[in-house]
Amino acid sequence: MINVIIVGGNATVDPTTNTTASGKKVARFRLAVNNPLNEKEVLYIDVDTWEKQADFVEKYVKKGSALCVVGRLKMDEFTGKDGQKRSKYTIITERLNFVGGGKKADTASNNTSSSDDGDVVKEVIDDEAFAATAAKAMAKLRANSSVSTTKATTEEF
Repeated sequence: MINVIIVGGNATVDPTTNTTASGKKVARFRLAVNNPLNEKEVLYIDVDTWEKQADFVEKYVKKGSALCVVGRLKMDEFTGKDGQKRSKYTIITERLNFVGGGKKADTASNNTSSSDDGDVVKEVIDDEAFAATAAKAMAKLRANSSVSTTKATTEEF
């Protein structure tokens, strides 16, 4: 089974950073994702970034930053203050792109992705390259799924 999510939205808060008991750094923020078919519908998703990617997020992501996040979903279960069992989904980030305009020198999207050894790779990407990556993820999903899905093309992204 494949667990891939791609969302775009705006950071609702400045990221907070913490260090785990094992010494790993994590930066967390919440992303507001608008429904293009219903302007009144907004989805708020928690996002976690780790290690050097967390350093990048801490330094550059601010409240209001327009971002595209690629990652995997993780579900956490907990007991609320009222004693009720609750759950929430968090995106564990694989890639993080700034989207939209900026200063003239910053018009290209910035991308960070974590490699297996935890190093952060910075590269400049364009919308076509990102759409191709998303299409590959959808193709992989279709190839590994017994459920029929619609054909993904770069025009859909």
